[in-house]
Amino acid sequence: MARLKPSIYEERRRITRACITANQERYGYTDEQLAKLLCISIQTFRKRKKDPDYFTLVELQSLGRALKFTPIQAASIVLGRDITAKEVKDFILM
Repeated sequence: MARLKPSIYEERRRITRACITANQERYGYTDEQLAKLLCISIQTFRKRKKDPDYFTLVELQSLGRALKFTPIQAASIVLGRDITAKEVKDFILM
């Protein structure tokens, strides 16, 4: 049976989860530490991490600073898609 392509919304969630999880691992933050930083419970943080649609803009901004999102990661989260090398090059050469 053919595998279904994930919806655009699921693809956006995967991009956000990937950025959070990768940088969380890279910088050694636990879920508990990030929940405390955002002033939310650990259960709420894990729920929002699983379904990032529920993060507020302020929470995403705080996560971005704490997890040191690169400009490409931040743009990917906002746009909900991967940023291509051509787009980065075009932006730099503007």
